[in-house]
Amino acid sequence: GINLEDIGAPACFAIEDQLKELMDIPVFHDDQHGTAIICGAGFLNALKISGKDVNKVRVVVNGAGAAGTACLNMMKNLGLRDENAVVCDSKGVLHTGRNDLNAEKQTLAVDTPFRTLADAIKGADVFIGVSRKDALTAEMVKTMGDHPIIFAMANPDPEIRPEIAREAREDAI
Repeated sequence: GINLEDIGAPACFAIEDQLKELMDIPVFHDDQHGTAIICGAGFLNALKISGKDVNKVRVVVNGAGAAGTACLNMMKNLGLRDENAVVCDSKGVLHTGRNDLNAEKQTLAVDTPFRTLADAIKGADVFIGVSRKDALTAEMVKTMGDHPIIFAMANPDPEIRPEIAREAREDAI
């Protein structure tokens, strides 16, 4: 098999597709598949702990690169509804009115009034962060739904420190 490591989007998608087409062996991209597998397992466990239904939760993914795209696809494979997912990049929400999106990001764009992470996170059940340090604030966490599920996975420094999220919301998972 082939393990692709540290190849950023959108190049990673083209490289993976070409390798899969040319060879009859497994192709694994750690940034995509490794992150998505762990995120999917945590997502299922957090839903169980919180008593939330995968068909009803609203998810905000902050980071529209390889990891964010793969995590979103994994959650959709686990039952997340398309209309309940919003993705943000460094410029805001990927919405259908944006004309600066590459082909990969266009597939993630949704028709929504949300324009910023702060807008999108209000009332959300789940935050998936694969973006940058301190992208999620305590004030944003306070606006999330009951028992907010927060996966702040930016490396090496997360979108929000666990103690800050817990201080903002004692019910945070």
